Parts: sequence; C-alpha cells; structure tokens
Amino acid sequence: MQRVDHEQRRRDIAEAVWRLLEQGGLEAATVRAVVAETGLSSGSIRYFFADQASLHAFAMSALADRVGERIRRAARNPDPRERATDMVAELMPLREDTERELRVWSAFVARSATSPRLAEHLTSQAHAIRALLHKVTSDLVGLGLLPPRTDVDAHTAHLHAVVDGLTFQLLHTPELITPDQARAVLRRALLTDQK
Repeated sequence: MQRVDHEQRRRDIAEAVWRLLEQGGLEAATVRAVVAETGLSSGSIRYFFADQASLHAFAMSALADRVGERIRRAARNPDPRERATDMVAELMPLREDTERELRVWSAFVARSATSPRLAEHLTSQAHAIRALLHKVTSDLVGLGLLPPRTDVDAHTAHLHAVVDGLTFQLLHTPELITPDQARAVLRRALLTDQK
C-alpha cells in the first residue's frame, strides 16, 4: 500500500488554488475546480479542508510560508547590508516568482474585505511583516549601520510604507520603476536614518 504524503498533497492543492486564481480570480478557485485541477477526489480535498473558505485561507497561509522560508535563507547572508536588503526584498515582486505570488496575494487581500477568515490571515501576516521589519531595523542599529538615536518604530513604519508602495508600483505601474530601481530605493530606505 502506497503511503500518502499529506504535506506534499497540501502543497499541490495550494499550487492548484494559486493557478486557478491567476486564471480566473478567486471565484475560479472553487473546491470543484481544485478537484479538476489536481485530479484528486472531492473527498480528498475535503479531508484537508472543510469548506472553500478553509481552502482559500490555507492557500494564503502557504504563500506566507513560502516567503518566510526564503527570508530565512536570505538571513544567512554574512554581509549585514546585503542580508537586510535580501530579507526585505523577498516581500516585493522583484522576480517572476515573487511577482506571481504577490499577484495571488493581492487577490486574497481584495477578498479579505468580505471574508473574515482571510481578513484574519491578512492581519496576522501584516503584523508578521511589521515584526520582521522591526527586527531588521533593530539589527541595523545594533550593528552600527543606522545611528543609535534611530527611532526604530518610526523607521520600521517608514520602511513598511516603502515596501508597500514599491510593491504597488511594480505590480500595477511597472513603467514607473524597474526591479533594480526598486531594490535601490529599498536599500536606501533601509540604511538611511529618517531624521
């Protein structure tokens, strides 16, 4: 008897939701469509997810997990300036894979206005991003790459706004800024005292 790899199956399901969402928006990412996309039975899908809201919430969380893993890898960079830039850059659509993820994430954000479960995940993810940016800023101060008088909370809020603004431009008005320019703006925002 073949053993089912539940984690791999869940990843496959999340990927199917993302593909369907890219093709037709969140409305297209139904349980029935995921069944057709994955070739799994509806019973297999329902084994993991009680309803469509659970399926969507999982797919949104799986995106965050994927980004988190890349941030952890970027945190191994021994150069502190590059490490900080690389970690935060994973939050932005600077490559084809991250652009895809952020387009999918944007659809979840739009749906969160009418989905309490997605809204809860969105709030949790926003707090996690803010905590990451706060840690990166604190580390830069601790390493002497930002002045000791830096207001870490204010710098973190500024950095969060820069990341969100650059992400919006890269996704919706890419003619205004290239990924290389966005990375340079991010690096300046990270390493420049805002006072």
